[in-house]
Amino acid sequence: MQGIESSTPLIKRFISLIYNDIYTTYRFCFPLVFKWTANKGGAAIFAFGTGVTMIALYFFSPNASPVPFYLFAALSQFFFSGFNTAIYTIIPDCVEYGEWVTGVRNDGFQYAFISLGNKIGMALGISLLAQALEAAGYVSNAAQNETVLSIMRHAFSTIPGILWVATAAALFFYKLNKRTYNRIVEVIRHRAAKKRGLRSIAK
Repeated sequence: MQGIESSTPLIKRFISLIYNDIYTTYRFCFPLVFKWTANKGGAAIFAFGTGVTMIALYFFSPNASPVPFYLFAALSQFFFSGFNTAIYTIIPDCVEYGEWVTGVRNDGFQYAFISLGNKIGMALGISLLAQALEAAGYVSNAAQNETVLSIMRHAFSTIPGILWVATAAALFFYKLNKRTYNRIVEVIRHRAAKKRGLRSIAK
């Protein structure tokens, strides 16, 4: 334990270097990934990477094995950042796709519904975790039993990791690439121009 404490400054510097290197890699590789996957397929890759690295966290401890623990933590954030970048390029696709299918443009509803879904997910996740900890015998400001500690470990590693992998599987079937999207936008513009032409004739 004393050895771990004495090496803490060195570990912190090492972790800082890892985060800086990952951030630099993040800036350069994301455009390449989006280009390689026609912009949208990167979401599945980044979701899968987030899931795998989060599951890996379960097998390491910040005290017993800090280097691999923080390395996988940094990688999970790297992949998560990529997912956030990709998913918020998919949301506008839904607006155009919905207008193409239904003829109605509902930007506000799309973004509001996604925001509502995020809030519901966070509320449910926190409340379910609190109930699970209470049922396992959690006591504040005290040493926790093995069941409580196991729930805590799974809550930030394997459970979200499995859900991320499931998300990646779902996004794998997302086929609306840049070429298809541009075609949809062109159809929408053509419809709008046609409507304007009909209105001018009616006047």
